[in-house]
Amino acid sequence: MKHIGIVVPSFHIPSETFVVTEINALVKAGHKVSVLTFENLNECINLDNSVRIIVIKKSTQSAISFALQHPVMALKSSILASKFSAISFVSLMGYGLNIAEIIHSRKISHIHCHFMHAPLTYSIVASKIAGVSVSSIGHGHDVYVNDSDLKLKLSLCDFSVAVCKDMQIKLNNYSAGKVQLLHCGIDLGMFNAKPSRLNESVKLLFVGRLVEKKGLQFLLPAIKKLNKKYSISLDIVGEGPLLNDLIYLCEELNIVTEVKFLGAKSPTWLAKNTSDYSALVAPFCVSSNGDRDTGPVVLKEAMASGIPVITTELMGAKEIVNDSVGFKCEPSSIGGLERILTEFCDLSPYERYEKGLNAKKLVTKKFDANSQAKKLSNWIQTV
Repeated sequence: MKHIGIVVPSFHIPSETFVVTEINALVKAGHKVSVLTFENLNECINLDNSVRIIVIKKSTQSAISFALQHPVMALKSSILASKFSAISFVSLMGYGLNIAEIIHSRKISHIHCHFMHAPLTYSIVASKIAGVSVSSIGHGHDVYVNDSDLKLKLSLCDFSVAVCKDMQIKLNNYSAGKVQLLHCGIDLGMFNAKPSRLNESVKLLFVGRLVEKKGLQFLLPAIKKLNKKYSISLDIVGEGPLLNDLIYLCEELNIVTEVKFLGAKSPTWLAKNTSDYSALVAPFCVSSNGDRDTGPVVLKEAMASGIPVITTELMGAKEIVNDSVGFKCEPSSIGGLERILTEFCDLSPYERYEKGLNAKKLVTKKFDANSQAKKLSNWIQTV
């Protein structure tokens, strides 16, 4: 089995649970895995003990030394590096040689890069210098906003992964390289609580960064319109730049009693407490700069906890959620959210519970991280 080097810009980001979940599942599939990162932020308690975290450091001396040891590959890669426009040639060759030295010394045989922006460019150059295969996986901002040189990157990867069908269509439109579809999986062993809420009142949960694309600016007015008719509350888990704006909006709407801001919570907290809610609400939208959620793991984690999901028909959300497990409306629509929230509130407690059971069955069948990792492993083994 190949030794896989997972490249990420920073490690680890608590909200990027899909990275750690994938790494652990690849280890279970039989691979040795190392993490290559430009910034080691903190310890990850959920990471398999066998995984080494290697910080990529720019060293001119090491880069020159490695280039002298592998002059032909370094020369060929320098020609390749000159084709990229978004990163300077000096930076690209410097980091590329430094990463290639790590690949060589650690005996890594495949590079798999999360996100398709700058780190992928460095990874491609490094893989060509070191003579190993390389793949990438897109997530959102890196495909829809920061997409410099994307066609060239796709053409140079042995394969690339899209996390939803809409992304696969977009990447295939470049007509460059092989694009595989693979939905991010979740650790079913972690999110294994049983649904427990059978109350008339509706207690909603939101989980995510407090940024424009999460859609809270549309959800809160919808909550306001419903709170006179229904006993409805919302707990918001997460932090972000819009926190103060959203608190102010709650004050303006006079819903401070119904809406609570809980701050950031660990994956362990979410695994333990999500099943206590009536539903997860995730009003995804496209932000003003084009950014969007593509294959939201938070929906799958809620479903694995046995609760229904209320979301929008944006990107991967429409592939994850069907009528048996929740409700969907058009993105960026207060009226649409009001409509589906009304439909949910009008369900009996048992009907909500039944949707939660359906959700748990669906995510177990379609989004098990171990099954998804086996598909990825097969693709890596064959390149």
